[in-house]
Amino acid sequence: MNRSSQKFLYHGNETATTEHAAALIVAEAYRAIAERERFLMALAGGNSPRILYKRLAQGVSAELLKHYRLPLPDGWSKNTQALHHLPEKTWFFMGDERCVPIDHPDSNERMIMETLLPHSGIPDNHLIRMAGEKADTEEAAREYEGAIRSFFPIEESGSSKKFPRFDLILLGLGDDGHTASLFADNAEALQEQSQWVIALNAPFGKPPGKRLTLTLPVINHARNILFFTTGKTKSELAEKIFLEQEKNVPASLVKPYNGKLYWFTAQP
Repeated sequence: MNRSSQKFLYHGNETATTEHAAALIVAEAYRAIAERERFLMALAGGNSPRILYKRLAQGVSAELLKHYRLPLPDGWSKNTQALHHLPEKTWFFMGDERCVPIDHPDSNERMIMETLLPHSGIPDNHLIRMAGEKADTEEAAREYEGAIRSFFPIEESGSSKKFPRFDLILLGLGDDGHTASLFADNAEALQEQSQWVIALNAPFGKPPGKRLTLTLPVINHARNILFFTTGKTKSELAEKIFLEQEKNVPASLVKPYNGKLYWFTAQP
């Protein structure tokens, strides 16, 4: 498949980069509502997105959207309310999950519940969760793919399988270049071309153990992909990937088929 995409790199201090990323996500949410009547966003796990989720939950001002040249669609653009929050017709999905109990400190769902969902005004049932606590991880992966399919009714044609098109997928970046739960030592996971969600073992992950993750084809079919990283080491790696100086890590395989790729790198 031919790839037709645009990519952008933004970097700065933590506050400016976080507010810029939040403004872009809010603008894309209202655009999706105007065009498709809903906004479907996959969330990243780990520690980096915490500050972004807290910023999203606060909402962004019309002035901030104007500052970053992120106009809202007609109708919304005339709304002079103090803050623009994510619209109620937002649905959150999980990009990956550690296979731990929900109340475990390493649970991505727990992190999302602590930082974003209860404070954003989005109903709790608008988070489509990965059942990381399930003992049968393969079954958990199948169930989650089924949940995604209920939002993206896609007919299969012959042996080819189409993929969902999220409005936006948020990704993090590991020091080793992994993204979602796709690691360099797992060639099978990186080469997956049919399943939307897979279960895998990540012995070198932090923490090591079993995980659930969206696959690369699902990620690369999104309308918008936004990497959000914090810290000097990750920012330097992100820039190398963006400039295609680093091509041997999983994050370098994120190349939208027909969408936009944003890199936001924040340093304290």
